[in-house]
Amino acid sequence: MKKILTIALPLVLMALVAMGVTSWQAMQKVQTLPGYSMKTILDAVESHDAATFHKLVDSDKIIETAAEEILTAKINSEINSTTYSTLELSNTYENLKQDFIDAAKIALENYILTGNVNLPENSTEMQEWLQKSGVGTCIINNYSKPFVNDGVATSTVNFHNGEMNFDFEIEVALQKISENEWRIIDAKGFESYFLGVKRALKIKLDSLNAPVKDKIAETFVVKSFSTEITEGDEYGFSQNLKISLDADYFSEKPVEKIIGRVLLDGRDGNTGITPFEIDVTNAESGVQTFEINKTLNPFVKQDSDVMKHGFRKSALHIEITEIDYADGTVLKEYDRLPE
Repeated sequence: MKKILTIALPLVLMALVAMGVTSWQAMQKVQTLPGYSMKTILDAVESHDAATFHKLVDSDKIIETAAEEILTAKINSEINSTTYSTLELSNTYENLKQDFIDAAKIALENYILTGNVNLPENSTEMQEWLQKSGVGTCIINNYSKPFVNDGVATSTVNFHNGEMNFDFEIEVALQKISENEWRIIDAKGFESYFLGVKRALKIKLDSLNAPVKDKIAETFVVKSFSTEITEGDEYGFSQNLKISLDADYFSEKPVEKIIGRVLLDGRDGNTGITPFEIDVTNAESGVQTFEINKTLNPFVKQDSDVMKHGFRKSALHIEITEIDYADGTVLKEYDRLPE
């Protein structure tokens, strides 16, 4: 049974788990098992019975867990490491978290009451991310039989995201609240959803950007680079990664600047990203040396690893993403999928 949903990741997960944990025939025979409550939750969603749904699902807790896991992965993966202050990092996280929670709650309530979720014309950042993640095409692949230990039942559910074409797993937890009722009290594993979306988006963007990269390479090609780590701010918190970049530069059309980014792979598999600009207004054609400075922020995991342990040269990548011409035209890679 496939159910198409629109935006709220927690809603999709809860509804799909309810569809798949066990068969209706088995639930009729053993109404005290957690699977019976899962079927009741599904029935409540399909009949728009909000009271029963909220009785058997701690949606606030699940949405909060989803927000925390997804946003931690998102910030670790995408944060601009030139951001220095812990306050800035904390504020970014808290603002996005509240945005996610608000969006998911509204979507969930709308869906339970009407069966549909309509996005506002001016979507927030997290509403837009959830929608573009393909969450509405998620269906269940398979699941494990609920295992009860110390009064808590757990089941691992495997999903497939049809739009992005990847699988991910979520572990749900249920707790008995009466003789015949179990309540979903939490779920975890949402980071796997974020990473799956990230990989899928990269594949799509890489395909879209292939001809753009070829065009950029006709003007600016990175040949090699060397690095040096020096002291950063006067208080000794940060350090500076100085990169000497040798590049082959040629353009018949006058260029003002070359824009790119430094990518630093962390030990945790995430990548720190730092943008840079190179003024080439007076640069001569041929192989030239340009300098890029990257601030190593001790509050960003990837940068902190470098400050403590150094890094392998293979962990640092330099990408050229944009050429700004003197006549105002721009050659630029897509940084997001077009509408």
